[in-house]
Amino acid sequence: MKIQKFMLYLLSVILIIFLGLFGLLYSNQDKLIFFPENLPEDFHFSFPYTFQEVSLELENGEKIYALFFPAQGPSKGTVLYFHGNAGSLRSWGGIAEDFVPRGWDLLMTDYRGYGKSRAKLSEKGMYQDAERWYEYLKTDKLKKENEIILYGRSIGTGVVVDLGTKTNPGYIILETPYTSLADLAKEYYPFVPEWFLAYSLKSENKIGKLHSPVTIIHGNEDEIVPFRQGKKLFKTALESGVKIEFLEIEGGNHNNLSFFPEYQKGLAKILESVHRNRRKSNSQR
Repeated sequence: MKIQKFMLYLLSVILIIFLGLFGLLYSNQDKLIFFPENLPEDFHFSFPYTFQEVSLELENGEKIYALFFPAQGPSKGTVLYFHGNAGSLRSWGGIAEDFVPRGWDLLMTDYRGYGKSRAKLSEKGMYQDAERWYEYLKTDKLKKENEIILYGRSIGTGVVVDLGTKTNPGYIILETPYTSLADLAKEYYPFVPEWFLAYSLKSENKIGKLHSPVTIIHGNEDEIVPFRQGKKLFKTALESGVKIEFLEIEGGNHNNLSFFPEYQKGLAKILESVHRNRRKSNSQR
């Protein structure tokens, strides 16, 4: 009888410890997914290109921030860029060199909890903020939808796919995309069930609903997001009738694709085709 009581007590202790650890993991899972850099409100950005720091106020009074880089010369359109899961606009702003000299404006946002944005991060908030920035381009910058390119990088691809199902941009670019956050989590934490995750970002379930042409860019040696996930997204979209292309970067990993000539050539081709199609559309009106 004493042994039974001891075993029951031991099992109770183990269960309490397990539930405690499980709860701790659940409440801190943001820290396993997102690695933001926080910046003081008086931080001054510095880039070799002209830029404007802009902010939008949320319902609770918090603000979210972005940088707007105007194109060099006449603007051919605007790229709305959603960056990866680490850093802030301080470092990501360097991406402007791939767009501004080519005649494209760039609006790059920080997610909630990144940079100067203090609002609490959530998947719903990421989607809502993406819509806010899209509307900002239309109302404040007077951009037409066919002038806008949505560009998602890594974690940002999930945000872009969701936004693309609700809008009609001129083009969508997904760099190093994943099928869903649950699929990606299984690569690193195979013991964690899908229902445990506070973020889903299920691009595979949404990509077939996109209305705009798409290009997926993925390195075949990506060490963070498996190359096969990008290919699976491509297949799903293609089977759903989405106009989509796949640009494979031979030898590219997760963070170095822009250094490859194939990437720069492919990006230039996309930008020029969007600009050409918009001019053709305008001339037919």
